[in-house]
Amino acid sequence: MYRFRQLWKFSTLQFHKGVSEYQNVSENVVLRGVTIKGRYNDLPNLLFFTEACDPVENWIPFFSDPNNKILDYRNVHILNPRNFGTSDKHYSFDVQDLANDVVRYMYYNKISMATLSGHGFGAKVALAAGCYHPERTTGVFCIDYSPMDQRYHEAFTEFRGYIAKLSQINTKELTKSQIEQYLKDNIECVKWRSIFSDNLIKLPSGQWDWKFALKFLHENVSFNKADSLAFWPVKAGLFTGRAHFAFPEFSRWVHLGTNTLPMLKVCPQVRGFGHDVHSVQGDNNTLNHWIYEFDNQSFVFASRFTKFLSMYDGVHLLLKDRTEVGKEFVPSIIYSKKDPNHVYSDYSPAHYYHNWRFNNVYKNLDTPNK
Repeated sequence: MYRFRQLWKFSTLQFHKGVSEYQNVSENVVLRGVTIKGRYNDLPNLLFFTEACDPVENWIPFFSDPNNKILDYRNVHILNPRNFGTSDKHYSFDVQDLANDVVRYMYYNKISMATLSGHGFGAKVALAAGCYHPERTTGVFCIDYSPMDQRYHEAFTEFRGYIAKLSQINTKELTKSQIEQYLKDNIECVKWRSIFSDNLIKLPSGQWDWKFALKFLHENVSFNKADSLAFWPVKAGLFTGRAHFAFPEFSRWVHLGTNTLPMLKVCPQVRGFGHDVHSVQGDNNTLNHWIYEFDNQSFVFASRFTKFLSMYDGVHLLLKDRTEVGKEFVPSIIYSKKDPNHVYSDYSPAHYYHNWRFNNVYKNLDTPNK
């Protein structure tokens, strides 16, 4: 807790106002979390989505740590996906609904374009938003996630079993100590047990409940439907922008031998392992999914993150990296005209101001010369 408080003082944090509500219409869902202002003015924005049930508070030290340098390049919005934390709840987990939640958040907060990132299920939300709304996405960074069917992975079946255990009790009839004792007796994984404990909230009536929508979550993970948390549907299409995938070497969610292929299939601009796909060396620890729990691992992931933000994110795809912006010129396609005497000129790929939609930076450009 001391380290947690110490890191907070380096940044300006603002928890989003409002309480989680059940919505009848999917379009009314509002995402909430915390915003960490970057260290400089007029920085682009990074939207980061947490794993299922994982509180946004767990990621504040990761992004606030001055050694990680992420706040040198972005304002960070750590958000809970729908049905988790303080975000609104709705029965749908459809991938397009998840993507539309992101764009609505951007519109309400006057963000034209953003880097989208996430951890586990949160990475699925980020990648889905990139697929459905590429014009609003400068790049996608996924932590310990691959766009594939993970419904039969050991890690997910354990999570599904834990949710089934939670659905067997009525928290409103129990005290907090009784609920925590039940978690100790039935949730084997200490990390998931801690996360579930952090999700307990005391209602105005004095009763206890979960911060996440347990009923919707239990229905989703109990049936192998196309909108399962652990399934990537083909209908989401492709993300044609810049993407980066990073995961622990011994990940239980991304198996190095086979699970990296879907990354290249869904994100055709990904150049492969060692370029845009990285495994971070570490011990064969069953808790390595929670990268912020291990200082060494956390620093390596942050370094990968920072390099992506500083060198690749938002850079035109015809350029190698940010060092070529304004310096390298792309030749026109040869033989595109029948006139052999035509001189084909080079051009410099355009890069727009990150918040062009909600700023008048281009206003004077629209005024004709007199």
